[in-house]
Amino acid sequence: MPLAHALLTLLAAASPERLWMDGTFLDPMVMNITERHDPSFAPSGPLALSASGPEVGDTVMFWAQDFSGGGDRFTFYLVKATCRYVGEHSYIFVEDDAWGRHFLQQDVDDLAASLEDATPADPTMGIIEKNSSVLGAVPDEIDGDPRVYFLVLDIRDGFVSQGAFVAGLFSPYNQFTEEEAFTRYGGHSNEVEMLYIDCYPGDAAEALYTASHELVHLIQWGIRPFSGEDLWVIENQAQTGTFLCGYPASQVSTFIEAGGVTPVGWTEFTDDLRYVAGYGAGYLFFSYLYERFGGDAFIHGSLRASNRGLPGVEEAVEKAIGSQVDMMDILTDWALACWIDDPSIGDGRWGWDSFRIADYEYDPDSPRDGLDWQGVVSTLPFEDPVHDLPAMTLDAYSLECPAAEGSFRASASGMGGFSAWFRESPGDAPRRLETGQARDIAVPLPAEGEVLLLCNSFFGLNLQASAGDLGLAAGGLAVFPQPCFGTLYLGLRSDGSQATLSVFDATGRHVETIDFGAVDPGETVLSYPGASLLSTGVYAYRFVQGGAEVCGRFAVVR
Repeated sequence: MPLAHALLTLLAAASPERLWMDGTFLDPMVMNITERHDPSFAPSGPLALSASGPEVGDTVMFWAQDFSGGGDRFTFYLVKATCRYVGEHSYIFVEDDAWGRHFLQQDVDDLAASLEDATPADPTMGIIEKNSSVLGAVPDEIDGDPRVYFLVLDIRDGFVSQGAFVAGLFSPYNQFTEEEAFTRYGGHSNEVEMLYIDCYPGDAAEALYTASHELVHLIQWGIRPFSGEDLWVIENQAQTGTFLCGYPASQVSTFIEAGGVTPVGWTEFTDDLRYVAGYGAGYLFFSYLYERFGGDAFIHGSLRASNRGLPGVEEAVEKAIGSQVDMMDILTDWALACWIDDPSIGDGRWGWDSFRIADYEYDPDSPRDGLDWQGVVSTLPFEDPVHDLPAMTLDAYSLECPAAEGSFRASASGMGGFSAWFRESPGDAPRRLETGQARDIAVPLPAEGEVLLLCNSFFGLNLQASAGDLGLAAGGLAVFPQPCFGTLYLGLRSDGSQATLSVFDATGRHVETIDFGAVDPGETVLSYPGASLLSTGVYAYRFVQGGAEVCGRFAVVR
């Protein structure tokens, strides 16, 4: 399912000053609606009562919402619009004040063709048929007309020259009669199944993938009210509608630029940049699940899962593939795939078949805050002070030290899980490094490649990294960390000969001896993963290399 390359090029060249946002949930009442239309309330509006539906040239006054004032509730107002297209599945109305200025007849034709006839993913199906064939039928609960109304207008969102704008929305108020909407929720209804599409600053190209997103919200509503699911799942599902149709999601570019955004729970962000980046993370995550875990069966089941949130996503994956999965392992693979971005490596899990994340860069020559090197280790000493590593994100370090001595070291603290990975070249699959319970690693130098440090949980971490020698004299030994919570590291200036480590408990009983074999000459770091299996206590060690012997103690804490 290759994406529309021409449209992807257009999106990549778009201004990062404009941030695409769905307006469906800006009104907090929407997530609290638990009721459905009561058939005993009959529609009273002109559209619902029309025997044959509107015709091209008909003018209608529609209720819309004004989001420009902010706050918790938004003003309803009437907008005059004229029918510009009638198709098998849709009506397209354009706000009269926007006609000829922000939306032209060619734009109507292009939108109609995309809704009715073809998408980049399928030349035989338009957006409506494509999404409904996978996700489920478009509801027809209110007006007895299976067609969907699309109202193209300049949505009142307060946009001036930059920042977030409302690109479109589905309003569940329209799924009730006017009497129900007003008396129950203080809203207004057009009493038809309809979607709103912005035409300024949104444009005709954005209208296509916005329509594919908003249509999913209408289908979701036909299954159950939004109050039955977590908002981030609802939006990730809607982003999958865009993916199904073969459209790229411009918010992936924002995800690249913003950094620190997880695809789970991202709707809790309060700043526009990271919130919009969350749409990009959601698109990447659910398209990853779609490609690797059941395709149509996964996303169809996701809309109908009995559990909500991440357990519901896990339920949909397991039903689609018929076996159990570990969602944290999948999220770890996804985070690494966002960096590696190449499905030809290994078993295909390190990228997407349908696109490359790199195609979404606004400017390939500019720094990518979200997917750029955290540090390049080319000169020593190197120091990266303590900083945040948000949930399900990674820091990448490029090791460019072909002749250096010492080690690259990193440690993490906090409640989150931690994993570390190493790749010698861009064509290699990542190899997991031992971190142990102490959440620290050491990579001996010289080395060339990349170290990927990942917070693989929903609790962020504090991370610091450094590289260089430990200033050891010949025969000296640095044993760290003290106390040891996981792997024990031994820093030494090796003479190139065989080395062994013998460990004894507090009673003098021999625990084990590790034979490291011949250790390359120069300063290096050896690891003793067996320390992670020791009980709490103080242990003695004897390290022998050549004719030198170093004895000491280390503490283990569990």
